[in-house]
Amino acid sequence: MSAGKNSSAKKKVKETNSLWPFYSLVAVFGRRFGVMLLGVVVVISAVTVAHQTHQLRQATIEFKKLQDEQTALDLQWQKLRLEQSALADHSRVEKLAQEKLQMKHTDTEDEIIMKPSLRGKEL
Repeated sequence: MSAGKNSSAKKKVKETNSLWPFYSLVAVFGRRFGVMLLGVVVVISAVTVAHQTHQLRQATIEFKKLQDEQTALDLQWQKLRLEQSALADHSRVEKLAQEKLQMKHTDTEDEIIMKPSLRGKEL
């Protein structure tokens, strides 16, 4: 049995020895291409990070512009509301009615109160 084990071990050694140049070549190419592949991955990663950072900065600038525009529009809206309240002021409307339309307050003697007619019904 030891002779059988010995011969199979020699066959394995022979097979391994016969493939040794191939494995060696694969290992060398694997290391070289592995390092080159790793370098390519690092460069692609760096370019991607730079691009994403640039996009973030552009978006931040656009966001700041939009915030400034919103602030300007809010201020304009407040001014318009103040102007509207000034134009709609009761005393101003009354003054314009008296000056431009010659309207005036009625006296109690000039008032006529009409009662609604209740057709066929007595009060």
